[in-house]
Amino acid sequence: MAVYSLPVIDIGAYLSSDSSSEQRQTVACAVDKACSQYGTFYLVNHEVPQELCDKIRTLGRSFFQLSMEEKHKHKVGSLARGYWSSSGVLQTDKVQIETLSFHPPVNCYHNGLLPDADPASPSARLPTVPDALGEQDSWPSKEFRALTKEYTDHILQLNERVFDSIADSLGLADVSRNQLQKAVAHIGFNGYNALTQAEIEQGGINLAAHADAGCLTFLNQDSDSVSLQIQDCGGKWHDVPPIPGAFVVNVGTAFNRLTAGRYIDVQHRVVHCSEKPRISVATFIAPPFDAPLDPLPELAAVGEDSTKHTLALYGDIHLEQERAYINSKAMVLSDPATSHV
Repeated sequence: MAVYSLPVIDIGAYLSSDSSSEQRQTVACAVDKACSQYGTFYLVNHEVPQELCDKIRTLGRSFFQLSMEEKHKHKVGSLARGYWSSSGVLQTDKVQIETLSFHPPVNCYHNGLLPDADPASPSARLPTVPDALGEQDSWPSKEFRALTKEYTDHILQLNERVFDSIADSLGLADVSRNQLQKAVAHIGFNGYNALTQAEIEQGGINLAAHADAGCLTFLNQDSDSVSLQIQDCGGKWHDVPPIPGAFVVNVGTAFNRLTAGRYIDVQHRVVHCSEKPRISVATFIAPPFDAPLDPLPELAAVGEDSTKHTLALYGDIHLEQERAYINSKAMVLSDPATSHV
């Protein structure tokens, strides 16, 4: 398996008020190059406390160590929320992957907000109509919810600075900058158990190849196994070794469309063969469900992809890819001809 030399980007210049315009420009160019050439990069010096990053993975690990009976209490009727495991799909006792996901309300593409409601009001987010993603979140405990919110808030603050760097590199006007910053975060905890060598040799994988639907994904993962793989433009798969303390940042389909194909919505998958179970926490940054995905005006004339899109709203993209993702979430012993492991 080949290993990509992915860019390692220090975002510090966008987190410090003392940075010069030249320093910020250097970072902006590096982010733009990574998004347009690879669709993936490592992000360091991000100022999300390492203790918090470790705690959030430990939180997920503790949940996945519960009995199946306890975990099943958090299964809900939703594509993007609650507990899910591969055993229920594959009719096997072996769990190759399990997830626990949380997503804000998206009531009929109103993002969980009543029309003209004060977002700070407790009643603003009460579901008033069927949610486009199904049933609501099921939190294991108040502590779980509080720590997840603390972590997500840090990621959202970091994302604002990354978006600033992207807006600078693309020369976006204020209208486009404001559009990017209207971001919604949702989070998924993932647990992976090892595949056997025989399963891997027959093309087995834990998580099937897919691109994320949103703009950017910030991946916080265990650093003691090489399990994540990304696909290059030639169809070849590459290992993405973890760098302790770094996030792996992936570009999603929404950014591909907003940039008229300039940014690559990278295909990625997981093949986990280490004896120790792997934990990752993915924070997905996406537009509101009712946001249009037409190319940004500054990029509308770039590339041919902008003429091929038929789905107008981000919610359409999300639901389409979420269903495909769920259907292919656990592909074990798949066609060996499609495997590059």
